[in-house]
Amino acid sequence: MNTNVELTGKIAIVTGGASGIGHAISTGLAKDGALVVVADINEKFAKTTASELEAQGLRATAFQVDVSNSTQVARLVRYTIQTFGKVDILVNNAGIGQSKPILEMLTTEWDHIMAVNLKGAFLCAQSVAQEMVTYGTNGRIINIVSTAAQNARVSAAAYCASKAGLLQFTRVLALELGPHGITANAVGPGLTLTESSARSQLSRSSKTYQRAFLKEVPLTRPGSPSDIVQAVIFLASERANYITGQVLYVDGGYSAGKLSVHD
Repeated sequence: MNTNVELTGKIAIVTGGASGIGHAISTGLAKDGALVVVADINEKFAKTTASELEAQGLRATAFQVDVSNSTQVARLVRYTIQTFGKVDILVNNAGIGQSKPILEMLTTEWDHIMAVNLKGAFLCAQSVAQEMVTYGTNGRIINIVSTAAQNARVSAAAYCASKAGLLQFTRVLALELGPHGITANAVGPGLTLTESSARSQLSRSSKTYQRAFLKEVPLTRPGSPSDIVQAVIFLASERANYITGQVLYVDGGYSAGKLSVHD
């Protein structure tokens, strides 16, 4: 069992916490001592993740939630408060992607991405922050954005717009919640290969996208979930007491500029 327990006694909610980067964040926070509520729309995956963590002697519980549904979000936060007494850390990780040109996009597709990626984060942050203020918790809200928050991508209009909105929402949270001792920051992953993506058979377009992306990464490799986890743990810890309203891009330097544009 990991002896680094910087987050011992902390209660964390991780949305989208049962797969991909979210699974890694749930695991990392639990290994660092937190009790993690693995909140995911897929109840089976959430229960599996929580069981895996418990089997390692870590503390975790599963909760099924659609973050775009205000009633379900309220139920999630109420369950956490009633069961564990508080919420110290919220990681808004739940999100969905998209690959469709603007001229072909349906309004329902746009609305769905916004509902999950942006509205969902608002609902969770609002509900959790209300409890943090009520209980006097010096809480941490960490929103998972993306390099797409400031780097536009073809065929990803809704995704880019949602992540840019989430970044600005993070800054407003920092301004409004700071007087209550609550920090709000964002982590922006670049191209990150999860265990599931490494196992899957990528389409030709996906492989082409990865090659093109990596040509703009100074460190010349994709990120791993552990890279993202370390950033989240840092922002959730006491070491980040005086950091709020910031975005930490974990992208191998992708956001620094364009390698392909030079003299």
